[in-house]
Amino acid sequence: MCPWTDWQPATMKFCEELLCGSIRQPANTFSNIGFVICGLLIICREGFKSWTPYHMMGLAAVSIGITSGIYHASMTFFWQFFDLSSMFMLILLPFSFNLVRIGWIKASQFSLAYLTSLIFSMALLYIIQGKVGEFIFGIQVFIVAGLEYMLYRKGHRPSYPGMFKALGTLALAFLIWNGDVHGWWCDPTNHYLQGHAIWHLMCALSIWFVYGFYKQFAGVSKT
Repeated sequence: MCPWTDWQPATMKFCEELLCGSIRQPANTFSNIGFVICGLLIICREGFKSWTPYHMMGLAAVSIGITSGIYHASMTFFWQFFDLSSMFMLILLPFSFNLVRIGWIKASQFSLAYLTSLIFSMALLYIIQGKVGEFIFGIQVFIVAGLEYMLYRKGHRPSYPGMFKALGTLALAFLIWNGDVHGWWCDPTNHYLQGHAIWHLMCALSIWFVYGFYKQFAGVSKT
């Protein structure tokens, strides 16, 4: 009997075949170390004197690494839910930053907007289940980019290289993600290198670029 067979299975399938063991997808599991490293670097760079939304960005990256690692080790919906919830934790930080920057909410309402949007997204994911989490995340990314474009049209001119690097890296990673999911290139028996594992590493890099971009707005969310 395999350790995870009594759990509700995940709704997504990837190229790497499932093994009968505690770690069912080794490549997709261990590649999540990139998120943990990225998150710890962000937290250490921010220091430990006070807690800021940038620390939360680092914590979200670490959470993605842990929950995604257990998700791919188990391939169960329970951990898939928390993996996607960690992704929401991350993307909704730039979303909330942009709401403040565009003037739709006050800086003092940053935490409330963030927690409300996070709880709503998690509830929606739990209620609908199925293969919707990735689409919810994609919509959130689109909204963040749309708000950034609106800010640009309103005359905001921050330094954009970090955002362009983040979006470019994420776009390439998403192409690789699709190639893995749809079997465009796929060797199920290779447990050292998988397209989805590359997606993990590239997404971790994109988080570092996102952090660099939003760091220039330090103080925007202070109450």
